[in-house]
Amino acid sequence: MLNIQQILNAAYNLFWLALRVFLAFCQLLIGSVYRAILRNMKMKPLAVEDLSLPLLAARLADLPYQIETAEQVERSLATLLADSKLLHFQEQELMALNSVWILAEGRLKADSELALFLIFRGTMSPTDAIADVMFRPDAGPSGVRCHGGFLRTVREDKTLHEMLAKHLAGSRPDSPPTTSSNSRSTGSTGSAVPAYAHMYIMGHSLGGALSMTIAGAGYLPSTFSGALTIISLGGPMVFYGEPDPSLLDRATSTARAISIVNANDIVPRLLGCPLAFTRKLLSLFASSNSLKKQKEQEEVLDTLEQYKCLPGTDLLFLHGGKAFRVPSNDRMLVLNLAEALHPKCISDHLGYVEAAEAAAGAEHWVAAGVDA
Repeated sequence: MLNIQQILNAAYNLFWLALRVFLAFCQLLIGSVYRAILRNMKMKPLAVEDLSLPLLAARLADLPYQIETAEQVERSLATLLADSKLLHFQEQELMALNSVWILAEGRLKADSELALFLIFRGTMSPTDAIADVMFRPDAGPSGVRCHGGFLRTVREDKTLHEMLAKHLAGSRPDSPPTTSSNSRSTGSTGSAVPAYAHMYIMGHSLGGALSMTIAGAGYLPSTFSGALTIISLGGPMVFYGEPDPSLLDRATSTARAISIVNANDIVPRLLGCPLAFTRKLLSLFASSNSLKKQKEQEEVLDTLEQYKCLPGTDLLFLHGGKAFRVPSNDRMLVLNLAEALHPKCISDHLGYVEAAEAAAGAEHWVAAGVDA
């Protein structure tokens, strides 16, 4: 039975633990306020005319979440792209390793060049969630080390590689559609036309991570010689350490890469961001663990902090109904895990279409055949 002295000692220890946690939170809050002040001083809103591509990317990246059939995909694409055509709609069987993605062609505007669009869906299945947590790095064909779960998802999708090789060869095929139980594809038996001069790869959350991975890891066909744009909306960083530019193929090394972060979204801040607060909490709550266990925890945090984006990636920050381009030297004003310790950290992750529409002053868009 506990005596009074033991009770007092326990209460004393609990009080000091609570006080240290409170002080750590106060330090976190002060740092967050300071970063907000600096953001307001340094960053200027982008003009509405500069937001057409981010707005389109947000809507396209949201499409795989909303639709269920290839017919819905085709109808929805027609509302977003000129001369759109669905080339392949890849669904996901239960516990299959592939992700859900859409391959299509179309024009940004009626007078734009015909481009290829690869759109990955974010996390919606157990398989997706498993890929998210497999953060141990692994190397792709290019030799660049990537998040292991993202790499596995891209590596094991044979249909994805086949379709990219088919449509990014020296000519673009054109033929009637073929349909399988889990996909719809337009293939090639007819005449060939010039190859696509531009390719856009994009996705939200896990989809954004896969968009970066497929290019940086070296899975784009070597036959593709056009321009490349990669857009990640709310996606985490992918590459373990800054990728060596000499390992990237020509298309990826010259690609325009854009990472879009909405307000307090937690997901893009889970990898590659300072984890000082997490380390502080571990030092308080896990100090009684063995030295081996503490070392393992430090190694995990070290690994998480080492993730980077593609060299030259543009960072766009959506906040308060506006969009801001974040200078490379000021990225930690946005990409700090402390900014995600907010009640809206999940709703902001799910609200990229609304945030982009607010910044661009656009009306709300929903996929064709989906109730508003």
